[in-house]
Amino acid sequence: MKFIIETISLFSALIMLMFSLSQAWLALYYQRSKTIRGHTPVLKNWEGPLPRILVQLPIYNELYVVERLLQAVSRLDYPRNLLTVQLLDDSTDETSAIAANAIAKLAHGGIKIDHIRRVDRTGYKAGALQSGLKVDDSEFVTIFDADFIPNSDFLKKIIGYFGNPKVGMVQTRWEHLNENYSILTKLLSFAIDAHFSVEQGGRQAADGFINFNGTAGMWRRKTIEEAGGWQDDCLTEDLDLSFRAQLKGWQFLFVEEIGTPSELPAQMSAIRTQQFRWTKGAAETGRKTLVRLWSSQYPLLTKIVGSFHMLNSFVFPFLLLLSLSLLLFPAIYGTEAAAYFTPINIMMGTSLIAIMFTYWTAHYYGQFVSSKKSTPSILLRAFLFIVMVNGLSVHNGLAVIQGLVGRTTPFVRTPKMNVVAPGEKLAQKAAYRPKPFSLQYTFEMCLALLFLGAAVYSFTIGLYALIPAYVFFACAYSMVTYFTVQEMRANYEASRGTLVFKS
Repeated sequence: MKFIIETISLFSALIMLMFSLSQAWLALYYQRSKTIRGHTPVLKNWEGPLPRILVQLPIYNELYVVERLLQAVSRLDYPRNLLTVQLLDDSTDETSAIAANAIAKLAHGGIKIDHIRRVDRTGYKAGALQSGLKVDDSEFVTIFDADFIPNSDFLKKIIGYFGNPKVGMVQTRWEHLNENYSILTKLLSFAIDAHFSVEQGGRQAADGFINFNGTAGMWRRKTIEEAGGWQDDCLTEDLDLSFRAQLKGWQFLFVEEIGTPSELPAQMSAIRTQQFRWTKGAAETGRKTLVRLWSSQYPLLTKIVGSFHMLNSFVFPFLLLLSLSLLLFPAIYGTEAAAYFTPINIMMGTSLIAIMFTYWTAHYYGQFVSSKKSTPSILLRAFLFIVMVNGLSVHNGLAVIQGLVGRTTPFVRTPKMNVVAPGEKLAQKAAYRPKPFSLQYTFEMCLALLFLGAAVYSFTIGLYALIPAYVFFACAYSMVTYFTVQEMRANYEASRGTLVFKS
């Protein structure tokens, strides 16, 4: 038993260390690209007549934000005779009626929006995008999710990068409309900013594969077709198509200088939904594409970067295993537990330092407002986000396992509420309230109590070396539990208020 627990804990800590160091390595590449070589992709002027562009807007039950999206797209500065807009509407609620009304009003302004409704939701977002391509032959395709508000000059800014005929996709940086809404949006924006700096920029600087993020980017239609089109066998259809296209030889660009505003999920349930889709989809993409990557003719460095890219979600099940195995150390090793814990403690500490360095680099060198914060502020926010992510290891770990074994689950949308200013009440928007309390939430609460108890017990018997890890995991699971219960309480109170009002 001792050997099994020690092996699991050591191996899990090693996996965490490897992925943390891979992030720090990307941070070094990103830092170098900003300070030495420069990382800005070459912008070439578009030669000849402007091309036709298709703007696709895939939506599903977006009654709070669909009108805002349509109004933003109507302001795009591009010749109307060269612009086609498709609202790919799979909604089953009043979203469709709201959209139809908004489209009718916008038609008076000279923009034509095709409101496309499918008989069923086959293929989810991937199926909607693919069906839209069948009825249009524009040379370039831009995609915006429902929570995005593109700037009017988006198309004219981005099209020039396709002056290079080898470029198949250009991804822009996400900006945040509601970063300061709550502590959750502050932490989430902090992490997304790191993705749109260190991860995308670092991979680009290292000549690795980057990815389309599902929205706020433009594709050369030929790239989509040559790669096999949109496929629905991965929840992250964007990551899947990105790898397939780059394995065909197409060049992808990440343009950090162009930002596209969007709304962040402001509820723990919405963050769980988004994280589940991203982590499971990455695991599915790895299962589908990893062998093809390693059998390709790309350099070894590109293969290594691509592997960590597809497999980065694998850290979650090992993080869960590590935390659970550490709970057993006092019972198995008694007062000698500290000696066995030392190598694990070193790896965990090194992992924490590596991730903190990654986030510091992202927000010190990145091109967004939050990068102007002081170093202590950056490190504090980084630590809080790390705590929250560790608290989601149960949720995300199960998502990765499902992706590995090939369990099929539906594409669950992330609720968008059109709540931007602090003080606006999310719970009053009742259309997309989360499901009731689940066994998973109960398990997370129990883990918080178990780790707190383990910390107290370790203190009483003198196992001081284990206390920091126990307190860390207790805080992680407590943080997720707190925001979950807080949201459910707000929803319950709003429901009672609604019932009283109706009576």
